[in-house]
Amino acid sequence: MTPISNIFSKDHSVRFFDDHILLQEIFDYFTTNPADVVIILHETKTIGIITLKDMVHSLKNCDNLTRPAREIMRSPVKTFSHTMSIADVLDTMSHADYDKIVAINEKQVVIGVMDRRHLLSLCYTQLTPLIKHEHNIIHSLLGLAGENERGLLKLATTDSLTGIGNRRLFEEIFYAHQSLGKRYDVTLFLLMFDIDNFKSINDTFGHVVGDTVLKELTALVIQSIRKSDIFIRWGGEEFTILLQYPDPMSVMKIAEHIRQTIDKHSFTTIVHVTCSFGMTAIYPFESLEQVIERADRALYRAKIEGKNTVRMEIH
Repeated sequence: MTPISNIFSKDHSVRFFDDHILLQEIFDYFTTNPADVVIILHETKTIGIITLKDMVHSLKNCDNLTRPAREIMRSPVKTFSHTMSIADVLDTMSHADYDKIVAINEKQVVIGVMDRRHLLSLCYTQLTPLIKHEHNIIHSLLGLAGENERGLLKLATTDSLTGIGNRRLFEEIFYAHQSLGKRYDVTLFLLMFDIDNFKSINDTFGHVVGDTVLKELTALVIQSIRKSDIFIRWGGEEFTILLQYPDPMSVMKIAEHIRQTIDKHSFTTIVHVTCSFGMTAIYPFESLEQVIERADRALYRAKIEGKNTVRMEIH
């Protein structure tokens, strides 16, 4: 996914003012520059922002520009790491009451400020080619089948027991995403996991109970991931998830969350079930077989190191 750092040009600059600076100086800056926001600092630390709208509102209520900047600034400031994806920033903003984002780099230095409307506009510009590309893939697939055969196409790419995608669908999506990743700098990760001691569950309680566990576990995982994540039943008790995140640690946190959710859940049949997880990154020009081999190695480590755990194999 596109990180927010990509939306700020290298010559993008934001003006900083100390919190004791008088409003007159900030007013003079707004009247002589096209900027509509400034950052307010206290001893080099970002503590607030003042927008042009804030300044106008302040002047309407009081024409005294000899007050310090801290009296009308908006605080606290919600900052976003420059590696965070645009989609995740927008998702966070949709549940908040602010409409300005302040992006910071790894040194906690502000690299830019942008409002929600501008961000949405950029999203539309950048995502339209991706949406069009994926739409064309789907349209081409459906075009190969007649109207009466489209149900068969869906059936061929869906796992009949759990209702999620099957291996065939995963392979198609994987290579489509690989192609997009080369063109749009998309960072992909593969998470593979299976149910610990599942054979003994089937042997002891029967396949009906085993199938119930698989369906219940599927519902748990769906609730723990995003709609954009690709969740597949790889085969038997083994599952895979294709995810787009800016870094591997974010995926490790997701995997750990899923592991704990399953571990703490009381299943309706045998009560307690655990899973082991293997995670790997996906690199440009790799085949699915290469990626699966690494994920398998990580999953094998999780098994031999005690099960019910998450392991990562990046290279």
